Amino acid sequence: MLTIEPFTILWTVIDLLILFLLMKKFLFKPINAILDSRAKSIADSLSQAETQRQEAEQLRAQSQEQLSQSRQQASDLISQAKAQSQELYEKTVTEAQAEAKRIAADSAARNEHDRRAMLQGVRAEAAALVMAAAKKVAEGGDADIDDFLREAGEEK
Repeated sequence: MLTIEPFTILWTVIDLLILFLLMKKFLFKPINAILDSRAKSIADSLSQAETQRQEAEQLRAQSQEQLSQSRQQASDLISQAKAQSQELYEKTVTEAQAEAKRIAADSAARNEHDRRAMLQGVRAEAAALVMAAAKKVAEGGDADIDDFLREAGEEK
């Protein structure tokens, strides 16, 4: 049968303690160092990732601000262009109306001048006819006046 000897138990405990101390010194310390360095590396990576995420968020906010400013500038430029085109339109319409008024005034003045010249011509012709009729009356008779009026009517 199996006998339990105290001396064997003592040596087994001492062997286990020595084995534990050796494993602690040569196995657990390097493994703990590796685990600690790995944990530090992960923590550093997480820290860098958080920093990069914050930087990306800042860049996104800046780009959104720039986009907003660009849209505002475009809107301002469009508004200015519309205002300028409206001013140009109004100026062109005003100039066209002034030109039309000037042309109408020139035309009216020309018509008035032509009317006066025509009236003066008619008056001169009527005066010449009256003078010729008076001369025929003074020279001849009523028959000559009828001939004169017929001749004057045929000339026209």
